Amino acid sequence: MQERGTIKTRLAWAGVALMAAAFALAYFMVKPHLEEKRRFEQERDELARRVARERAEVDELNARSLRFETDPDFVEHEARRNHRIFPGETEFVFDAPE
Repeated sequence: MQERGTIKTRLAWAGVALMAAAFALAYFMVKPHLEEKRRFEQERDELARRVARERAEVDELNARSLRFETDPDFVEHEARRNHRIFPGETEFVFDAPE
């Protein structure tokens, strides 16, 4: 009887060791995939932030473009800022002192 209990104990420990080895193997097989998934998620989040910034810039440019179509004072302001003049006007440009 004593021997049989020892065999059961040995088999139980062998089962525990086998399960531990299986879990360790599964961990080392899954870990690289989890790290890769985390990298992809970080990259996705950075790209989403970049897209949001660029969409905001596009919205701002669209609003500015709309002002060119609807606001004659804005058009004149931008034209004069870029040294554009109306026909018949004379533009005076002064050099900055050195």
